[in-house]
Amino acid sequence: MRIYSVCMLCSLIISSTASDTGVQPIVALVGDDVILPCTLRHTVSAVHQSVEWQRPDLNPKEVHLYRDEKDDLVLQNPVFRGRTSLFKEELENGNTSLKLTRVKLSDAGNYTCYIPLLDHQKTIIQLLVGAVSRPVIIIERMEGDEVVLRCEAEGCYPEPVMEWFDAQGRVLPAAGPTETSRDREGCYTVTSHVIVPNSDNNTFTCRVQQLEIKHMKERQVHVPDQMFPRTCHSCWLTVLVAVLGAVLVEAVAVAGGLLYLLIKKGILTFRKEAWTSEMNKETTKNEEDEANESQSVIGLDVKLSILIVLCVI
Repeated sequence: MRIYSVCMLCSLIISSTASDTGVQPIVALVGDDVILPCTLRHTVSAVHQSVEWQRPDLNPKEVHLYRDEKDDLVLQNPVFRGRTSLFKEELENGNTSLKLTRVKLSDAGNYTCYIPLLDHQKTIIQLLVGAVSRPVIIIERMEGDEVVLRCEAEGCYPEPVMEWFDAQGRVLPAAGPTETSRDREGCYTVTSHVIVPNSDNNTFTCRVQQLEIKHMKERQVHVPDQMFPRTCHSCWLTVLVAVLGAVLVEAVAVAGGLLYLLIKKGILTFRKEAWTSEMNKETTKNEEDEANESQSVIGLDVKLSILIVLCVI
């Protein structure tokens, strides 16, 4: 009869028999509650059994102990104090799963669920802990006729991969390597830049992926057309007219200044022709010759001045 009972116990070892020698990965996020599964076959009650949850890499390694139909937490590692519990109402059904609350990054590791029906029979649960953050996109600045976008995600663990996509889902090359830093808790902050031109649909996506915990978050941004510097096709004509106008004004100013200088220095003179009344119209031949010579000099001076002005312009 005793041999038969032992055989029955052999057949009623933990239901997760496929994981007796393997590892079951469980993913949790920082601050969440997580359940580490461990169950005897449904026909066996665990109320009168001892349940030992341990994490071998810690000292002490005890995570949660159940003995003599009650919790025995004297040997429990202090880092788990007040954060572990069994489902007491489920023990009768063979459910010995552990609930761990307010998960921390330091909780990541391999946990063993041991029911001492027979020696060396245990289930190993691997707990992966992640911290995630939805990225934030900022329109940082204009660069030429393009816009620079910045994407940042902080408080991430494990280290995420950041990528940019356009409206058609095509990967955009980042403007330089991704910037990475870590805080005291070991979480990562990643930052990436991209330079984008104006297009028909100025919608861009920043995606953050954490492959180890199979997690992905993304953020989209639409850049208004007004943010892109406008290219003016007729501006060259306006600029040309403005430049020519400025040159013309400057040339006139220089010519006027030169003319004033010539007059001031006495190089260029203007003489008034003497007019007399009809009673004194007759003059001597010498006076007429002198008058004609004076007019010739004035004409020569005027022509020379006009020539100088034209050369300056």
